[in-house]
Amino acid sequence: MVQVYAPYQVQPFFASYLSENKSMIEVGEETKSSNGQRLEAIGRLLIEIRFSEGRNQDEFAEWGASRRQIQRGEYGSDLRLSSLFNLLDCYGYTLQEFFADMV
Repeated sequence: MVQVYAPYQVQPFFASYLSENKSMIEVGEETKSSNGQRLEAIGRLLIEIRFSEGRNQDEFAEWGASRRQIQRGEYGSDLRLSSLFNLLDCYGYTLQEFFADMV
C-alpha cells in the first residue's frame, strides 16, 4: 500500500485509489521508459537526416547549432524543444515533416 503524507485529511476515495492502482513511482518509471524510447527514435532520425545530407556534425554547427546540441539530440539525450527547433531549422525540416518521418 502506498502511504501518502498530507498535512490535511486525505479523502477516502483518493486513499483507496492509490492503494488499488499503480503507485506514482511505477507510473513514473513506465513514462521514463516510454520517453527514453521516443528520444532514441528522435536521435536516430536526426542522425539519418544528417547522414542523408552527407554532412558531419561540424558542418551543421556552422549553421547555428552547437556541436554539443547536435550530439545530445542524436544520442537520445533529454532534448529541449528549443534545441530540437534549432536543429530542425539547421536541417531544413519543419516539425510536421520531421514527425511525419517518425510514423
